[in-house]
Parts: sequence; C-alpha cells; structure tokens
Amino acid sequence: MNARKNLPPPPTDIGAAMRRRYTRDSGKNAARSGSSARSGRRDTARTAEMDRRSWYMPRESADALAQLVDDLHFATRRPKHEVLAAVIAVALAHRSEIENRL
Repeated sequence: MNARKNLPPPPTDIGAAMRRRYTRDSGKNAARSGSSARSGRRDTARTAEMDRRSWYMPRESADALAQLVDDLHFATRRPKHEVLAAVIAVALAHRSEIENRL
C-alpha cells in the first residue's frame, strides 16, 4: 500500500499563497473558515481588533489578575479576552480611586 500523495509543485509566489489561506471569499475558501469552525469556537478573535501587549508588574499582582480572570472565565464561560476587557473597563470607570491609591 502506497501512502504517498501526488501533490502539485509549490507555488512560485509563497507570500501570495500564504495570504490566500487567510482571505475570505465566496468561492471554495468560504467553506474553509479555519480552526475556529473546526473547534466550534466563535469567530470573535478575527472580527474584533485584538492587540497583544505586556507590562512588567509585581508577581503578586500578576498572579491575582490571572486568578481573577480564570475565576470569572469559569463562572461566566465567557472568553478570557472578554473577561479581561470587562476587568479593565471597571478599572477605567474607577480611575479616581486608582489615582487616590497612588
């Protein structure tokens, strides 16, 4: 039994081929919506503008924030990025209290 597949040669423009993998259209690529469709996850990460940042902070603060996000995630079953956005929104609403602490 031969498990080898006969595949076409690779495209000459690799960049264009890679971009096509992540472009949505009404053609055959529309049926292939990526890993979110296969895993049953909602497509919020692709539709919402997301950004990844990092800050240095005391380990105790980082651990407390991670624990809060985990607790709220499991309590509400909402994605962690939504939980963190809600935590930040509450902090922004209480900015004067934060300023007083500092």
